[in-house]
Amino acid sequence: MGDTFNAEEDRLQPTCMRHCPSGKAYCTRDVYSVVDPNTSWTDHPFHTQVWYHTLEDIYKLWKEDYFHFVLDIRPLQDVPLDDGVLEGWETIHIPGSYPINVFPPETPANEVEMLVDFTFGNMCKDARIFVHCWSGIAGNMVAKTLIELGFTDVHAAGPQGSAGMWAWRDAGYDVVMGDTFNAEQLQPWCIDTCKA
Repeated sequence: MGDTFNAEEDRLQPTCMRHCPSGKAYCTRDVYSVVDPNTSWTDHPFHTQVWYHTLEDIYKLWKEDYFHFVLDIRPLQDVPLDDGVLEGWETIHIPGSYPINVFPPETPANEVEMLVDFTFGNMCKDARIFVHCWSGIAGNMVAKTLIELGFTDVHAAGPQGSAGMWAWRDAGYDVVMGDTFNAEQLQPWCIDTCKA
């Protein structure tokens, strides 16, 4: 009884403040949302329940293992175009990413059939997810679809059009090239946890 409040007393500080080392991206990153959009990102739609970061912050967060999973919406194989090609996951991807192949990105939520099925259980849906595509446009569309599918912690890079796999590669960030998808080897822990 009769306790006196002292804001500097360690036991009264939230755990997140006591364990936030200086310089870590998860402590210093900027976060944008529907409520607090980045006003310099013109023509960037902000979706409800999606957290947005700059590509640089996304990279730093990825390096610090902030995300439980990186979901790559691109198809496994390259998509030929009249004037070039859109590289697929097997050609180039972020290390540790999971190809979910939600393409085209306009696919309605009730028709989505993921290559690696992160919709299997709530453990996967509640994981911290970074979703991306080639440039950020399709990835941002699928971020909204993931929310519709029940995902609760979805992150994307912005502004769309300059924040996907191409910008990641051009920035010199880590990539895997010439990989082969193996469904048995690429099962996330959250699926195994929910099957147990």
